[in-house]
Amino acid sequence: MPTPWESLSQHQKAAVLHDESPAAVFAGPGSGKTRVVTLRTARLITQGKNILVTTFTNDATQEMRHRVEQLVSKTDSNRAHITTLHALCLSLLRKQKVTFQLLTDEFQRRSLAEAAQAHDLDGGVGGFLSLTSYLKNQGQTATTYQHDGSSQDRDFLFAWRDYERRKAEKGLREFDDLILDAKQLLEQNDAVRREFANAYSHIIVDECQDMNTPQYAIVFALGKDHKNLMLVGDMDQSLYGFRGADTETFRRFSQHPRTTVYELRENYRSTRSIIHFADSIIRQDTERRALVFLPTRPEGDPVQWQRYPDPDIEAIAVGEQILRLHNGGANYSDMALLYRTNAQSEAFERNFAALEIPYLMKESGDFYARKEVQGLLAYLHFFADKDQQGNTGGDEWLLALLNVPNRKLSRMVGGQLRNYAEIRGRRIWEVLGDFHADSLHAHKTLRSLREELLKIEAKLPSITHAGEAIHTIRQVTYFDDWLKKSEKDERDNDRLQNVQRMQSAAAHYATIAEYLAAVQKVRDEAERRKAERAKKRKKEEAVTFCTGHSAKGLEWRFVFAVGWSEQILPHHKSEDIAEERRIAYVMATRAKDRLVISSLESWNDAITSPSRFLMQAQILPTTATPQEEKVEQTEQEDLIGGLFLVDV
Repeated sequence: MPTPWESLSQHQKAAVLHDESPAAVFAGPGSGKTRVVTLRTARLITQGKNILVTTFTNDATQEMRHRVEQLVSKTDSNRAHITTLHALCLSLLRKQKVTFQLLTDEFQRRSLAEAAQAHDLDGGVGGFLSLTSYLKNQGQTATTYQHDGSSQDRDFLFAWRDYERRKAEKGLREFDDLILDAKQLLEQNDAVRREFANAYSHIIVDECQDMNTPQYAIVFALGKDHKNLMLVGDMDQSLYGFRGADTETFRRFSQHPRTTVYELRENYRSTRSIIHFADSIIRQDTERRALVFLPTRPEGDPVQWQRYPDPDIEAIAVGEQILRLHNGGANYSDMALLYRTNAQSEAFERNFAALEIPYLMKESGDFYARKEVQGLLAYLHFFADKDQQGNTGGDEWLLALLNVPNRKLSRMVGGQLRNYAEIRGRRIWEVLGDFHADSLHAHKTLRSLREELLKIEAKLPSITHAGEAIHTIRQVTYFDDWLKKSEKDERDNDRLQNVQRMQSAAAHYATIAEYLAAVQKVRDEAERRKAERAKKRKKEEAVTFCTGHSAKGLEWRFVFAVGWSEQILPHHKSEDIAEERRIAYVMATRAKDRLVISSLESWNDAITSPSRFLMQAQILPTTATPQEEKVEQTEQEDLIGGLFLVDV
């Protein structure tokens, strides 16, 4: 009876049959990487080996377990410990009786940061939490971090230490802490390291290009004795530099003389035209380790590149193409809309709702569920209600905007306002000028809020479209200053882009009421999707919306990669153009049968040109030449040297 790996390609089979010693597997998109990891795991199990397999996400863990269980018996499958690194570290710490509670509540996390005065720092609480997470992913702690001597950095370190102290007092640890705690335990207690490491004869690390340096240190510590460590990844798909992803360790590990290197070159997913296009994008990075692609499918449809004046026309045009595909027999679930920033989804959500195209969001929450967008909607609803109800204004909307921007009003203030109005049989807006809050701060703040609302109201009669109303609200309330100071996004500060996109979209509607009606249609669609998910359907018949980051590891027959323009892709906030190029590459390689790229001539009321990645791309195939790389002494070498117990 033939073994499952007999049907593999030469490159796949070689990696599956690897027995002992370190190995590095460079796996291009659509190359059957998961199949290789699964079959090697199953093969080692049949030899009586105990294997540790680490994956990057919980979903990948479940998928890998399911695949292994289909190849070996239920009893034998227990020989494979398939887990994420965070779950592995949690298990290690629990076995050592380390007591703590995981801090998973975001409100509690932000409250602790507020108490540590993080709101006074540049970037506010959001920026503080993002920076501490990034530093931990690089192996830094509040104890080891050295400030740069500036007052700003000293204040940051003071807040960080206070934040960690408050966590310790409550016995709390974050997910980032699990990695650092486990790393420290393995480095300082060799008996514990040996006990834990001896449970496995082989280690396979999947998606290693997304791992950070402390995570590498853990798997190297566990593989230090037997050295049967296989790292599997693709540096061309490393997208998490903002989280401290470390590609250099993978690179240097693969260059070590004791490491056997395998390349999974075949692409079983995409047509030749798509592969050639994607290859012409990634080749623009002359510093990468080149991988020669071997297409296995026919040429297929040419990659299309289309340009549109603005996001709304782009959304309508893409929507019409999707409708034609669907009318021609294609399933909506075979299609995906990929974009660089979450702000781009707004035009597609609004127009797809009008076109009655079903869609689902890969990320949690649609555009109009985002905090800053919800805040502006509260203002719009408040003034729309005032128009309809004769200068009263909806109580629920007034209460919703009390802390938008954050005015540091306690939750009790809203309840007190409601009670005060109900006793007098009036609306909250009508009594706002008479209400006397318990504290001087709340009293002054409510007075200021009333003056702001009156100032906005006075300007509304002269507006020519709903976008001007949003612009007025942003100006009068200093909305943007709040976002810059207190609501910095951990990835690329999308919040300001979200409100600008909202304002630009609203400019298409003559009145606030018309814009809110269009938004309500989108919200109704979101509720419909939520109801469908509640039915636990295996696969919803809808177009997938997601960012390039979230698309990694997924594939669709038809992919519409939108907004490939300067300022968007590459993102105007990005300092790593190579990573932006990899995001474009990942988007392109998600497509199986057809890839449609589109660019904008204007974005958020600013003129923009096509993405530099498109301008330099080539549709025709080119020849790869591996790049010679200079090896320098770094921390990665120390880690790898520790694994091999020899100098690199």
